Amino acid sequence: MKFKANFVEKPANFQMDDCQIEKVVELSHEDFCRLKITPLANQPFLAEHKKYMFSRDGVIHCLLALGQGSNDGILVDAEQYDCARLAAYIPGMRDIVNAKMDRAADFIIRWGTENTASGSWCVYFEDLEEHLDLTVREGSGFDSMLRAALKRCPEVAAVDMHDGCIKMEYHPEYCRQLNGVSKNEALGPRLKEILPVLAGGGLTLLTHEETDYVVLPEKLLKLNAAGQEDYAALLDARVAEIVPGPEGTEVVLTEVAPEELVRFNEAHEAERAMGPAMGGRYGPI
Repeated sequence: MKFKANFVEKPANFQMDDCQIEKVVELSHEDFCRLKITPLANQPFLAEHKKYMFSRDGVIHCLLALGQGSNDGILVDAEQYDCARLAAYIPGMRDIVNAKMDRAADFIIRWGTENTASGSWCVYFEDLEEHLDLTVREGSGFDSMLRAALKRCPEVAAVDMHDGCIKMEYHPEYCRQLNGVSKNEALGPRLKEILPVLAGGGLTLLTHEETDYVVLPEKLLKLNAAGQEDYAALLDARVAEIVPGPEGTEVVLTEVAPEELVRFNEAHEAERAMGPAMGGRYGPI
């Protein structure tokens, strides 16, 4: 198998450094080749962007240089010089950044189209940092790449960025609430609405993504009025999906704390051990 790699004579170690890309700089093909072939020569673009390159708290804050017609990238911290005193060559870096931008665009579109009641939505740069660990600032280069990624999406009618806010305008046909489908309806029915059907359809297990506990629908159907009130949160859970599992059909629940499944199972086992003489929350509904 043929491959390209940058071998270093007598390397001290291969530890990776923590870094934060502060700005993306697009270079001409000639300038990128100059940086790649002679990194210790003076590079005019580094002199223009020194404020973006520094080290703080063990993190290298650097530039990302991309070249026209190239898929690779070079991370640079000039350390206040005009040459690449610290640098790392990253093959396929443009694809890596584009994939990150596409993921951010998908997040912005899904969040907006599922919640907007007007066709407009605003996402702040801080939201991207919190949910995607992506730092975007105006003028950083990432903002223009993200804008381009959003404009390629058919859901987007217009996009504007200012004051740390990404202001979106969506085409109405992609907005759930503008098409008569509320967010709750899109999530699926309440468990209590389809419980009798689930209980009579063969072995069915009620599950949750965040716990290994399962609940049998038949047990919920035996709850009396007091039991239904006590476990109202579980009965009001929404059905996210119904999928085949190794032990039977799995009904995945959402909009309910996973502890509710645990609490129901523990209480059910305790009341079954005490017997009907102890009262309890089971009986005809």
